[in-house]
Amino acid sequence: MKFNTAFIRVCYVKPIFDGVEQVYGFNHRALSIPDTLMSEPMALIPFTEFAAWLTRLSLLTQDPAYMAKLGQQLNFARLDIDGIDLLSTPDLAMSIRRINYGIVSLQSGASYYVSLSGKIMKWCYKNPYAFNQEKSYDSLRVAMMLLNALRHFLGESYRPIRVHISGSTIAQQEIEQLFNCPVSWNAAQTEIWLDIDDMLQPLIEPQLANSPVTMKRSLFEKYLNMPQPHDTPKVLFEMVNYARFYGLPKVEDIAKLFNISKQQLQRRLQQQGFTFSALCSYIYSNQAIKYMLDGKSVAEISPLLGYANQQSFSRAFKRLRKCTPQQYLDKLNQNKPK
Repeated sequence: MKFNTAFIRVCYVKPIFDGVEQVYGFNHRALSIPDTLMSEPMALIPFTEFAAWLTRLSLLTQDPAYMAKLGQQLNFARLDIDGIDLLSTPDLAMSIRRINYGIVSLQSGASYYVSLSGKIMKWCYKNPYAFNQEKSYDSLRVAMMLLNALRHFLGESYRPIRVHISGSTIAQQEIEQLFNCPVSWNAAQTEIWLDIDDMLQPLIEPQLANSPVTMKRSLFEKYLNMPQPHDTPKVLFEMVNYARFYGLPKVEDIAKLFNISKQQLQRRLQQQGFTFSALCSYIYSNQAIKYMLDGKSVAEISPLLGYANQQSFSRAFKRLRKCTPQQYLDKLNQNKPK
């Protein structure tokens, strides 16, 4: 049996908390989300965790329509990805294609695409991993991101023909004022409807036609490394890697994230040829090397991996890699181009 888990990157989540802090005066710490997690833009979050945060935010803000207040922050231009701007293209059509293709590296399990019906173009988002009330918040989140992309090219006064939102109704009047068009709920997927002629409108501001992608190799590799829901070994790897932001994980911690029992997880690990301790050792040493490639020192890496002290980290690393972290880092530095 596969774990079938989707992930979303911190950089795609952070605009929500930036908006919540600006509007409501609290941030991710109110949900007990570690600073170390939110400081790593490429880190992966299980979508189930993110969905639970969306529901908790509605309780903390005491505002079921809180997502509608975050409009300025929910913008692809605000994603914290060095070297990539999804909106820096000569025209709207190119940016839509860039977003539809590029977003798979920011969120797995969901699809972004365009469908045509006569002169109506529907910009669509489908996510089978959102359920219950969180479905409405997730759908609104993406609908506002797409709307802001359209307004980036067509002007702040642009209004779609209509909007479809997945999930149950939230503050109908307020949401219709936000989109400035009719809004339907309980839809099969999120859709922004626009006239195909809107794609041919003159640009509000000239765009850079060939903006260079200037991304460090280590960051580029993280950007591409998005496990798909059916890829069991990678899903396991990233689930443990997420859990370590909350301290050294135990079997029961990972089982809870998968919403299965400890015994079920252990059986599935055995089916994959893993033991939990061996899996954690591999993941931690691998993540330590990634931090080294990012320029971090051994002293910085130890607490990031949740170790109580540097000595514990060194012993664990040496058991698997047959050298200390500092020795490994010294070899990496020796091989750097002069």
